[in-house]
Amino acid sequence: MHLTQGQAANVLTFVGESPSRLNAGGRGVPQLEKVGTVAQWTMLGLLLLIVTVSSPAGFVLAAGIVGLMFVLRKRRRDRQAWEDATWSGTLKETVRVPGDGIENLAADASPQQVSSYVVPVEPNAAVNQPASSTKGSYLVSLGRAAWPNVEVVGEHAYGKAIKAALRANGALSARRTEGEAEGVGVELVAEPDNPHDANAISVRWRGRVLGYLSREDALRYKQPVRRIIASGLLAATTARIWGYDDGGQLRARVTVALPEPELIVPLNEAPAGLSTLLPWGSGIQVLKEENHFDILFSHVPTEGRGLLLVSLHKEINTLKNGTQRPFVEVRLDGKRVGELSNVTSAHLLPLLEHIEAVGETAVAYAKITGSALAAQLVLQAAKSTEISNDWLSSGPHPAPKLLPLAANYEVPAAYAK
Repeated sequence: MHLTQGQAANVLTFVGESPSRLNAGGRGVPQLEKVGTVAQWTMLGLLLLIVTVSSPAGFVLAAGIVGLMFVLRKRRRDRQAWEDATWSGTLKETVRVPGDGIENLAADASPQQVSSYVVPVEPNAAVNQPASSTKGSYLVSLGRAAWPNVEVVGEHAYGKAIKAALRANGALSARRTEGEAEGVGVELVAEPDNPHDANAISVRWRGRVLGYLSREDALRYKQPVRRIIASGLLAATTARIWGYDDGGQLRARVTVALPEPELIVPLNEAPAGLSTLLPWGSGIQVLKEENHFDILFSHVPTEGRGLLLVSLHKEINTLKNGTQRPFVEVRLDGKRVGELSNVTSAHLLPLLEHIEAVGETAVAYAKITGSALAAQLVLQAAKSTEISNDWLSSGPHPAPKLLPLAANYEVPAAYAK
């Protein structure tokens, strides 16, 4: 990959470096470059003269070489001028994620969403629920690395809102008719009063509808999204938005980042009292959970997999020789359900001691998988070395307060009429 002089200058300016570095050794200085060009052509001329004199056929060969060099040089100059005019105006590089190439191929081929949804024409004014700053946000990713994996349908009816989102994120402008925005904050809104589907879930940016989850996805995500909303929180996630404005109808594609429905909200409630929720981390196997299957059994969901909130406690194990060895005990609703190995405990104990020193209890997410025969618990907590000083000083970090698990939740009407 090669950058033109104009592109390289813009890149250096963007990262805080001086574009004058491009001129080191005379690069980019017209006078010096002209002298170098003259010297190159002089040497080439002498070489061609020798070839021409030495052989009659050399004259034809020399003429062909000279003509070819003129053509290539002109094409290179034209290409550089076009690239400077087209690409130097923007420095925002698109971040690629797994599967991005396939999705972009589909986008380039005039993506058409196939859905049974009947979507209304976008209203002239934003009559949707406004993006409330008084409500707290519940990130459905829970801090996990997430990429847009769920397609949104009905974007064609919400071109104005999508175009506004792209412009606000610098993806579209008066000069740019096609663009893509990554990591756009969006909200999932349940619409129980939607006349087309009582399970409908709209995807909104700053209170404006960008599209809907498909009927199938809306049914899958209905329970966790409604539980979040009924608890007084906003179901927040991120989206990738692509759009092409040809001056007529906007062609657009929106995808949102959503984990599996059973891994969005915990099956139980946060423990009572002051607590600190540890950031999401790589999986840590809980040991000796088989000794507490009588407790875990009642928390295994019918789907066989779910999310729990567990508390972590520092305990002491006294060996036969009197040596005391600290370890981390895992509790579910105040009852012991396992422990961590000595090696893993050492990674978490400094963090637990810090939290206990301020009178709070460490809480973390854990995945439970199992059946009527056995259950397995995997802790999802960041280690002490993975915690930043900003996180330690920016507390508190309480676990979100959600309504207890139920079959249905009452949520307010939110359909954009």
